[in-house]
Amino acid sequence: MDKAVIISSGGKIDTSISVAHENSGIYPDALLLEEGVVVFNEQMELLPLISDFLTHYRIGHSDHSVKTYANNLLYLVKYLTTYDDNHIESKRDDCLLTVHSTEIQKYFQYCRSDKNKDGSDKRAIAGKTISNRDATYGRFFSEFLCKPPAGYKLVREENPYENGSLSIAAKESLIKPAQYLDIEALILVANHERERCLIQFMYDSGVRREEVGRIPQETILNLSRKSRQSVIVDSETFQVPSPYVAMEIKGNKGRGREAKPRNTIITKETINRVQKYNSSLEYKKHKRKWGKAPIPAFLNRNGDPYSARAVSKLISKLSKRALKLGLIKAPLSPHKIRHGFGAMLLNSEDLLKTQLDRLLLLQQCLGHESIDTTQKYTKIPVGVWERFVDSNGIALKRYQLMEKLKNRTRAKKGSSI
Repeated sequence: MDKAVIISSGGKIDTSISVAHENSGIYPDALLLEEGVVVFNEQMELLPLISDFLTHYRIGHSDHSVKTYANNLLYLVKYLTTYDDNHIESKRDDCLLTVHSTEIQKYFQYCRSDKNKDGSDKRAIAGKTISNRDATYGRFFSEFLCKPPAGYKLVREENPYENGSLSIAAKESLIKPAQYLDIEALILVANHERERCLIQFMYDSGVRREEVGRIPQETILNLSRKSRQSVIVDSETFQVPSPYVAMEIKGNKGRGREAKPRNTIITKETINRVQKYNSSLEYKKHKRKWGKAPIPAFLNRNGDPYSARAVSKLISKLSKRALKLGLIKAPLSPHKIRHGFGAMLLNSEDLLKTQLDRLLLLQQCLGHESIDTTQKYTKIPVGVWERFVDSNGIALKRYQLMEKLKNRTRAKKGSSI
């Protein structure tokens, strides 16, 4: 991977005899080089986060050490964007902005294994090498990305290395889902209905952050008009109850780079809220510039689709506001909101009667290849999950929760859409 790392010590390049002078009489005789490090992936795309880190790290360290750190970080980025469903479509090195400690631990497990993901043989990586990579990642997150030196901007607050080394095999950590009151808090501190709709939609559908920009407005419109539907769960037909609709999600591209569509179950309350936003003056104004092209259901203030990074930045911004007001106890992320959907569906007894049936449905809704991944949701302690009841003490169903969420957080008259 040495060709992916370029280290510049400054200086000049003599261009006095360059062929560029044949076409331009003002081309300079010398080019000045900046000092720094640039790192590229296999597609020769610049990786800005890693490049900035190594440019700073190079102060006081050898070029050999810089290249070792670069390669270690490239290995992690390649693994995440190739094998991890949450990061397969991440651009450049954006996956480092949202990767969780458990995902890094899974990478180390892959390193220790003598099998590739497809079952073919590979060389297991020695423990010392894994420890060296672990140290690289710890320094990158703890001393740069999550605690930037002077002159660099803070771009990530949640530090996956907050509790130290990740290469030591740890017990499987429990899923920590965003809960109803967390979501309500995020929506309450949002200033625009486009943001409120997006947060409720993510919570009620289980979409990944990179899938948000691929939700067509036409799909929302059609679903707002639909009645009962059926989906196939474990070779059996499941009749979707009337307060819900089945929605196709254009999922992440798989390892063969083909899209993996799936169905999820979402409430009509949420669909109707999004459709109402799609009928607003702001949305219609942005819609004009799209002409006849398919338009996404969620647009930012400039009328462009939300990128994965923009979704993360929005949730981070709203989390900071909610934390400052004491409305939530810990920062939220798109992944925690997706976990919240999983926990909520698994507790939706009005969808399917047995937990096994709901588990199979959840596997399809989240797009998990293995049921083992989905089974982690069954280990969430009962005391962690919030239950809301009506005036008669009967637990509210999921569609009733979404109606409650919509009514308690709807835009007031005169407020910004």
